[in-house]
Amino acid sequence: MHEHSDQYETRHDAGGALRTHRHGAAYAALVVEGSHIEASADGPVEGTPGTLILHPRYHAHGNRFGRHGAHVLNLPLQAALEPLALRTLRVVNVAHALEVFRRAPHELPGLIAAGREADPAALLDWQPEFLAALMRTELPIKRIASHASVSIEHASRSFQKTHGMSPQSLRRELRCRHALTLLAGDAALADVAADSGFADQSHLTRTVRAVTGLPPARLRRLGGQVNCVQATDWPR
Repeated sequence: MHEHSDQYETRHDAGGALRTHRHGAAYAALVVEGSHIEASADGPVEGTPGTLILHPRYHAHGNRFGRHGAHVLNLPLQAALEPLALRTLRVVNVAHALEVFRRAPHELPGLIAAGREADPAALLDWQPEFLAALMRTELPIKRIASHASVSIEHASRSFQKTHGMSPQSLRRELRCRHALTLLAGDAALADVAADSGFADQSHLTRTVRAVTGLPPARLRRLGGQVNCVQATDWPR
């Protein structure tokens, strides 16, 4: 008798796209046919047959599908398998992986363990330093672009393509992720807000609530893994 699976399949048209969206639960996505580019604050991920992407809960991303569209299988991840950050793997055998997703989800841990970590996509040579400046400094984005010897318009277009969001949204996203990491410790919420670059504790609370549905104090009491994502409309 086959074990029940909550697996579901999605099929996407050639040349189609999905705008940046959020999944509240952690899940694994297996590309079976076709291709797509997944863009998020983690950078671009190329999905081709045999690509297995492990998404943290609350992860936000957009997708652009190739000329043959894409067929993707998705499976919720149990708590023990939830990644702390996005992971991209290559499975050894696509047919076997498909069987695991459809009929033997209890074998998913072995499938993940046997997978090979995919190489990260190459970014434009100026983008890593730009991202670091977004996270670590208060410099205006126009000034960061100038230091990177690119126009702010070029920077915006480039990050929209590779990361699915504007530099301003990336700054908020990166800082929110850092704040949620700090929330795993015992620092005062006001200190978490300051160390993460938020204007004050109220600003931190509004942002965290917007992207997770819970305020920071509640998240801390619940414990566990929480990952910040881009919100469509960031609170001010």
